Amino acid sequence: MTQARATYRADLHVHSRCSDNPTHAGIRAMRGRESYAEPLEVYAAARSRGMDFVTISDHNTLNGSLAIAHLPGTFLSTEFDTWFPEDGTRVHVVALGIDERTFAEAERARASVHDLVACLRAAGVVHYLAHPLFDMTGTLTVDTVERMLLLFNVLEGRNGARVNRCNGLLLEIAASLTPQTLADMATRQGLEPYGETPWRKALTGGSDDHTGLFVAGAHTEAPGDGTAEAFLDAVARGACRPVGADGDARLLAHSIYSASFWRIREMLRLDESAPRRRSLNLLHKGFGKIGRDVPVLDKAVRGVRSMAPGLYRDGDGRGPAWEALLERELGALLASPDGINAVDSRELNRRLFIVALRLADDVIDLHLQPLLDPAVHLSRKRRLQSAFAVGMVHFLQLPYFIAWSLQSRDRASQERLRRHFLAMGPADPKIAVFSDPLAETGSASMSLRRLAGTAAERGLELEIITSTSAPTGRHDGALNFRANAWRPPATATDPPLVVPPIVDVLDYLEENDFTAIHVSTAGGAGLVALLAAKLLHLPVTGAFHAALPRRRYLTWFCGMLDEVFAPSRAAARDLVARGIDPRRVRVLQAADEGEAILGSFGGPSPGPGWRHAQGVRNAVSRRPAPSVPARRG
Repeated sequence: MTQARATYRADLHVHSRCSDNPTHAGIRAMRGRESYAEPLEVYAAARSRGMDFVTISDHNTLNGSLAIAHLPGTFLSTEFDTWFPEDGTRVHVVALGIDERTFAEAERARASVHDLVACLRAAGVVHYLAHPLFDMTGTLTVDTVERMLLLFNVLEGRNGARVNRCNGLLLEIAASLTPQTLADMATRQGLEPYGETPWRKALTGGSDDHTGLFVAGAHTEAPGDGTAEAFLDAVARGACRPVGADGDARLLAHSIYSASFWRIREMLRLDESAPRRRSLNLLHKGFGKIGRDVPVLDKAVRGVRSMAPGLYRDGDGRGPAWEALLERELGALLASPDGINAVDSRELNRRLFIVALRLADDVIDLHLQPLLDPAVHLSRKRRLQSAFAVGMVHFLQLPYFIAWSLQSRDRASQERLRRHFLAMGPADPKIAVFSDPLAETGSASMSLRRLAGTAAERGLELEIITSTSAPTGRHDGALNFRANAWRPPATATDPPLVVPPIVDVLDYLEENDFTAIHVSTAGGAGLVALLAAKLLHLPVTGAFHAALPRRRYLTWFCGMLDEVFAPSRAAARDLVARGIDPRRVRVLQAADEGEAILGSFGGPSPGPGWRHAQGVRNAVSRRPAPSVPARRG
């Protein structure tokens, strides 16, 4: 009986502070680095999280991996920036186990990915294409991906900074390849595939961590004899597999926070006795209170007590409750011998998000509710202070908004790739419907219940989402998010003014893979739905069941929707007269609504109601009906 060979692990894509020549324009404008993680800290984190081998793949330099080369279980690596000369698409190629002489030759050749790969092949250097479906330059096309598949036999199958929507599509495409599909690609691209079995792709995994926080969250497993050489040989032969977690927007946001924090410290020279500029003395004084000499949890607690004393005032329990959460989620972790490395990156990411989100919601609640409550009378100074605090919290949450937008911006190109390589259309939609609280009666409530029933009959996923002062949870057939603030309605017919928790809602939509948004309210819930659609790059429609008042805000709101469903021809004509593109206005009868809305998101083939709605829309717009419902780009 043959004894099974041991399996070894390595994070084959990780960065340190030696990635100091950023290609991103925003980072360059701040004169920052792509990473501030110390190479020795990266090594310690990888070892603590069970990696047998450690390498650092900084951009266009060996300095990071050279800094740990004296330690056991290491080898030199780098991540080359290079380009496809055919269309200018920038890609990243990671070279593993490269020596300094070959690095110098490859550095001279990297202006063309073809020349770079030829250089690495001639030197026998194992290399792979990092995050192949991440469109860095906005030029990624089907032809580019075909060239990638012809040129590279080792691909990064799991990148710890990219979402499953991107990583998973690559795995599907790689699994679908056959000798014939590669031959067809070679004919189209005029590029011969490399190797004896180029349709069998080796797949690696790497965290693509830039912070030191999430090292080894994704990594590569391969058999071997305990040497780095054998491990890399297994990767080259395809005897490896990607392991670990995909990324998400929260992880990217936490990476942005980390880089921003260290850049601010660097700009202000907070580890020096004097600040960089005299004008920054005040900022240095305040920021310096969270210096290296203060334990990290004490930094957080001192900062919150100083900036949000209202969380502790008059017996308010929110401050103490947040401190208990901080201690529960992070305190015990930091007290362990391995610190944050005692848990994997997914768990650390979750804990950081929970603590940050709870604090942000508490501060917004504290300041926003008095601004909206007519029973509370604040001085002008207090109102300005509260408004500033709410605005500052949302400003500090910008990394989350940026991360959600960046992680979802490639949805359209990914669908094009899916159609081309897998001959698959889009999956059935999963629709989030934002509404005011559902009442037992009323045309809007009845319409939404019919819409939910139609979706259930079609086997589609649809969830109604509201926001009220009630606790977060499911109530009356809808998922309610407890609002950060609310104001009672002025009259019995008006909806209440609510401010939903924006980050909570965005996180829920992304984590649960919703693919479309529909709104039946232009209030607070509708605004958050609109913001979510834009940040997550999702189609958004709206249906209104009464004539809309002539308000500029409502005209603007409808103009931001991809399609507007009006309750009558008169209402539709009114929307067009206000400047709404007539190609995006539809008129519905009650029986038509479910089929038309579901059909607009690419659901199952609609019935006669769709044809009726389309015909009415043509009468309103007086234009020929397009074969596909027009949407804004």
